[in-house]
Amino acid sequence: MPHRYRDLHPRCHEYRTKNIDKTQYPTIAENCTTISWEYANETNNFGNCVNITKDDEFMYVTSNNVPDFYMNLYCPIGLGFGYCTQSEKDKGTCMFPNLICGGDNGPGALKYGDVWVPNEANYKIPLKGNPTRSDRPGDMYDAETVGGEKTIGPSTGVAINGIGIQGPNDAGDFSIDEGGFQLACGGHVTPPLGNVAPGSDPGPGGPPLYHFHKSPECLEPFKNASIGYAHGAQPYVHAKLIGWAMDGFKIFAYQDVDGAAPIVDECGGHFGPTDTGEIEYHYHSRPIVPYHLACQGPSLSNCARTQRGTNFCHPAAELMFVSSRNKRRGLA
Repeated sequence: MPHRYRDLHPRCHEYRTKNIDKTQYPTIAENCTTISWEYANETNNFGNCVNITKDDEFMYVTSNNVPDFYMNLYCPIGLGFGYCTQSEKDKGTCMFPNLICGGDNGPGALKYGDVWVPNEANYKIPLKGNPTRSDRPGDMYDAETVGGEKTIGPSTGVAINGIGIQGPNDAGDFSIDEGGFQLACGGHVTPPLGNVAPGSDPGPGGPPLYHFHKSPECLEPFKNASIGYAHGAQPYVHAKLIGWAMDGFKIFAYQDVDGAAPIVDECGGHFGPTDTGEIEYHYHSRPIVPYHLACQGPSLSNCARTQRGTNFCHPAAELMFVSSRNKRRGLA
């Protein structure tokens, strides 16, 4: 019996740039798109390929969507189970109602779980974000408004290793934590839909595509603070760069200046000095929703109007201050 396919997640394709000029993007080696999970290891950078070039206005990123670290076989709920939460099933919003992990589901689907399949991705990102734009805040998934491009629709940005950073939710409208999904290094693969129509696009409708949702803590910018002070960790400085949002603003790991926890706006960003000392608007990866960004900032306290479905906006700084003050006063 063929699987049923319901595209209830339009951002997967709606935000994808339909026509791009491939000649402006850097190339990657031919074997980057043929490498298989079984043969990826530390001798070949675990199969990861990324190439980045720049002109006067934009950064151009080409990658094969393969992480530069080992990925274990993955089943989101368990071997022999499906890919949706019970709530999604109850509401009839499960995109993959008949798909079972460990079954014969096409490329990337193995007997004991799913693995990545290489797929070339392209990102065109402004070199400098513009915090004075009159249309801020913007939709976290948008690229076109700022002149950008992307071939992976649900990406809100791209990490330094070329892996797409997607929003706080998976295919449904629940955050990763609310859905109960456990992600090693903050990422996982999309369900294997290579045998399911339409079958041509990455993500829903294609083989497993690796991507991040939560903080990719195995990347060097995070290890810089976590490996232990005696081993050279620097937990009391501003965090290092982990990637770029589609609006051109940088994304950093957890720490703000002097290692403090950053106070961010509803989008997940703020103005301040970064690791280079330059004062600019930037985002911070966070262990809580929205994990990276909920809108393209600054938020100007208007993040909610950019949300489609569940509101993933970060708690506003003023709300956090009031909550903290009320706790101290015994009012919460």
